[in-house]
Amino acid sequence: MRLPAAEKEEERKGGQASLRDLLDTIKKEGFNGYLRTTLALEGDISNGVLAFDQGSPTMALYSFKPAGNNSVEMMYRGERAAEFTLGDSIFPDTTITLMRVEDRQALAAMVEDYRQDRSPNLADFIMHFYRDNLRSEAVGEGAGDGASILELKQAIMKYHREKSLELSGKRGLRDVDLELDEGESFLVEEQNRNFSHGIFVAYLSKGYSGLVISRTNPRMLRRSYNENEAELIWLTDHESEKEKTIPPSLEKIVVVLEEFMVHHEKCVILIDDLQYLISSNSFEGALRFIRSMVDRISEREALFLLSIDPASLSPQERSILEREMRLVRER
Repeated sequence: MRLPAAEKEEERKGGQASLRDLLDTIKKEGFNGYLRTTLALEGDISNGVLAFDQGSPTMALYSFKPAGNNSVEMMYRGERAAEFTLGDSIFPDTTITLMRVEDRQALAAMVEDYRQDRSPNLADFIMHFYRDNLRSEAVGEGAGDGASILELKQAIMKYHREKSLELSGKRGLRDVDLELDEGESFLVEEQNRNFSHGIFVAYLSKGYSGLVISRTNPRMLRRSYNENEAELIWLTDHESEKEKTIPPSLEKIVVVLEEFMVHHEKCVILIDDLQYLISSNSFEGALRFIRSMVDRISEREALFLLSIDPASLSPQERSILEREMRLVRER
């Protein structure tokens, strides 16, 4: 998460009264800055950010890293991120930090960077969360509150674990079972292509039609796919008599993907080497292609997976791509 320079105003532990007090202060004082949450629980680590401009919420981000050496970091945004950040905030083990940003232009620039992460209903969502989950001082906080807070936290953790993946060291592609939202595009950060192909194969097993445009010869991919059928296209300038190929022409790739989606209503699409497309075209060209695909996918019952080794990108390029697509990271 890229955050502007800020001064720590206060730090406290979570809880219903604690969060209520902070939200009241933020609104009353017309606070400029962000509320940040950190929670480490049973090896899982979550971080949330709620940004405020003159006391009004403008943007929410949330990341969750499950325990385990081979696990997936999930990134959330908008109302979903606000839900998890606020949910963590009422858990006693959470650390809540209020960070004041004096430079409002820097704060506005951060919000603009995450312009796709903003939600017009964020203020309404927080208001309803406040009403439904934060007790008033008149009512007080009884002994039964601990149980309800624990139940809420357990529900949130269950959701995260269903949305993330625990990989053992040498499992095959068929074992990757990650629940992703239809109509979304995902940037899969990985050092090799096994993880993105594992997600792809899992969705084939769920009945999705699949298309892969890969730098790997399809003959080799079929060995891993076993009985799962998908349309496999080799991304190469080489002409093959045995396999269907396509050159790294973004215009031609868009035509192929659009035609596939027209004939397959519920589908998953994977391109497993974004760096090859960048090197064969340009970063700006690849970015235009990505934005076009994100828009097209959003109107369909489809998933778009785009694999990249983050080490192949500059920090600026990586930052731009992570703003355009949902992030799924193997670590």
